[in-house]
Amino acid sequence: MEEKLTLINNPKILVLHSSSFKTSNTLMLWGMVKDNLPLRDLRELHVENGTIVDCRGCSYKTCIHYSEERSCFYGGLIVKEVLPAIEDADCTIWLCPNYNDAVSAKLMAIINRLTVLYKRVKFWDKTLFSIVVSGNSGSDCVAEQLLGALSINKGLRLPPYFALMATANDPGAIKKVQGIEEKAKVFAKNIIGEIKK
Repeated sequence: MEEKLTLINNPKILVLHSSSFKTSNTLMLWGMVKDNLPLRDLRELHVENGTIVDCRGCSYKTCIHYSEERSCFYGGLIVKEVLPAIEDADCTIWLCPNYNDAVSAKLMAIINRLTVLYKRVKFWDKTLFSIVVSGNSGSDCVAEQLLGALSINKGLRLPPYFALMATANDPGAIKKVQGIEEKAKVFAKNIIGEIKK
């Protein structure tokens, strides 16, 4: 309630997704938001099939060891790119299509493997945002999972109106949602207001 928000001149934004650029309504909505973000330091990471292995469930001591070594049991893309990008970012935006009222497996694998980073980096100065697009319903379920896993469990800062949610089923249907461009503009303005000086 008494948060003293520290805004940043040139915030570093990381966008994480695992969708197809050709068909994803979630990525199309992100494009609308991105068009309204006057930010210079924005990095997008596409997590593809086979590049992220889910958490092995190492013992606490083993996880601490890997954390101190800036590594993880499996190594790979998550150690080389994803974890350093999250560590460096002031804000992460998770692009989550809702297929079955859950965060996609690829993005959940990243969340599960964040523990090795969380052991040595505090996340309370990193702001969380998300875009969730559902084919029918359940966007709130996905947003709640992100809130629980990333804010309550890992401590990322949760700003007001952290999630932009929409419903669009067929590829490209997001463009026909009434008022969606204005919603994207308002969401972008909220992101800027929460992080940029």
